[in-house]
Amino acid sequence: MTDSGTAGPPPGSAADDDEVARLQAEIERLRQELPAGHGRRRGWWRPVVAGFLVAVVALLAPLSVLATWASGQIEDTDRYVATVGPLANDPDVQKAIAARAEQVIFSYLDLDTAIDDLAKALSDQGLPPRVAATLQTVSGPLANAIRSFVSDRILAFVKSDAFEQAWIEANRTAHAELVTALTGGGGGAVTVNKGAVSVNLAVVINTIKQQLSDAGFAIADRIPDVSASFTIVQSDNLDTVQTLLGVLDNLSAWLPVLGLGLLAVAVLLARDRRRMVLAAGIAVAASMLLLGATLNAIRPFYLNALPESASPAAAGAIYDQLVYFIRLALRGLLVVALTVAVVAWLSARRGSGAAARGALVRGIDTVRVRTSRAGLQTGRLGVVLGQYRSSFRVGIVAISALAYLAQDHPTGRTALVFVIVTGLLVLVLELLATPPQPATSAPGDTANP
Repeated sequence: MTDSGTAGPPPGSAADDDEVARLQAEIERLRQELPAGHGRRRGWWRPVVAGFLVAVVALLAPLSVLATWASGQIEDTDRYVATVGPLANDPDVQKAIAARAEQVIFSYLDLDTAIDDLAKALSDQGLPPRVAATLQTVSGPLANAIRSFVSDRILAFVKSDAFEQAWIEANRTAHAELVTALTGGGGGAVTVNKGAVSVNLAVVINTIKQQLSDAGFAIADRIPDVSASFTIVQSDNLDTVQTLLGVLDNLSAWLPVLGLGLLAVAVLLARDRRRMVLAAGIAVAASMLLLGATLNAIRPFYLNALPESASPAAAGAIYDQLVYFIRLALRGLLVVALTVAVVAWLSARRGSGAAARGALVRGIDTVRVRTSRAGLQTGRLGVVLGQYRSSFRVGIVAISALAYLAQDHPTGRTALVFVIVTGLLVLVLELLATPPQPATSAPGDTANP
């Protein structure tokens, strides 16, 4: 008779092999969950050196943004024109240029003297005394009317499309001289004198002069060819700015590479690489916020240092336009840095990040189960996506990163769009991928009584 109890599987049976395989798989899974280099990444110097490198990276990040901006303004004429071109449509800049043009034109047109001479000439032609006296009386209002006419013509011109086109073409032509001025030289259409960078307005003055002549204002022919200027930037520290721009232009190609290299070294040396990536993302994001705050803080100091003859409104508009692309670049890097920090936070094995990731996974599983019960199956595609899920994740992130880097001067909005699209693609991948099914016991593994 056989024992009525359940006999265990004989040694060397298929059940033992399956159990050994399962335990080995579990050990391998636990080993992969351990921190990289667990048990050997020791040494008090690791967090110190890695932290120092991250601090250097946080310092290099805003310098890289400024260097890229300086290089774009110095080496790329189209980028420079894109920077200063919109100033032609700024009302405060238009008023300032019109006021400067009026100042130059009226310095050569002594209207009061011209009208007095006209009244005297007419009187000499034998006009009745009453008419001559009346003409002398209205000479003042007539001069004011002519001034108003000239001012209206000047303002109408600086608000026209013709001025916008002339401004763009003048700045395109003057780009080489502006580069020389900003890096320490001068001359040509753009000059540097006593801490001021000025653009020659000769083309604008001559155009206004021709328009006045065409309108029948013959006295405008008295205006000679002049070399009037309009100040773009004025600062007592312009020499320092020139030196800084020159240095940043020379380092523009190396600073981003150096920053990424130091970041990679910091992550490799760190005891906990995930935490170091999280710290680096937060540090770079903080440096971008600091750069934006610095630009905002410099603005009032710059405006307060202007001479009384300058237009604060126009100077403020010019400052905002010059730093516009700096703000766009720092916003883009801010979004990228925060995204890296969030991903590192979600990849935590414990704590709030792990809890948030667990909630997200449970939500995805719930949606997947409900769609499956509703008859929506992914079939073979879901099996393939589930089997190579990690590879597909890496591919999506890599393609998105390359596409982002291929953008010409990406903005914060561009970075945010890329982050959202990448997140949605990963989410779709998780929803479509079929989770691996647990191994089931083969029939006959359990002995019969």
